[in-house]
Amino acid sequence: MAVTHGTAFRTTVADAVTTALGTTAKLVFRLSGTVGSPGTAAATLSLPNPVGAGATSGVLTVGTITSDTNATGNASPVATATMETGAGTVVVHCAVAASASDINLSGGLTIGAGDTVSCSSLTYTAMP
Repeated sequence: MAVTHGTAFRTTVADAVTTALGTTAKLVFRLSGTVGSPGTAAATLSLPNPVGAGATSGVLTVGTITSDTNATGNASPVATATMETGAGTVVVHCAVAASASDINLSGGLTIGAGDTVSCSSLTYTAMP
């Protein structure tokens, strides 16, 4: 049997992510990495303050995300992303791909230096 959590607890966890991210949170697209060693950044987008209006049924819907209009860029494909505090503490680490991933990039996985990178929508779901 798999471990599961009730909806109320999942909502508490999702709201805790908002609190942990603080007031100057970022979404950073990276070449690779882990929570402890996040890897090289290719683009950094600013998350709103607060990040979301409060989780519902374990799902946090992030508000309007500010585009990175001058991305650092990369030679290798983006493979991961982090949601982190303004000070760079990673709160959420996930996979990135063109499709069927945690975050899907529609314009390709290679970001050019100076490119504009935007995110049209983002949700975080606390696992059941």
